Amino acid sequence: MEFAHAVHLADSPHAQPCLQLVFRARAWRGTPELLEPDRCARWAWWHPDDLPKPIVPYARAAIECIREGVPNSEIGWE
Repeated sequence: MEFAHAVHLADSPHAQPCLQLVFRARAWRGTPELLEPDRCARWAWWHPDDLPKPIVPYARAAIECIREGVPNSEIGWE
């Protein structure tokens, strides 16, 4: 695993900001398992040009920034 991107996220004016760290896996083994069904519909591998809809906004932003070589982004800050 290698660090790929950081998203500094402010979901709403009253929520505590969070930092989403995104890592890139160049090799893996096994099958992803859905362990938080209340938070995620399913796990799958997607090509960046064919991401599912809907997708969590910070995930889409991180993927776009990674493709552009941008190491960090901010979402929701005014």
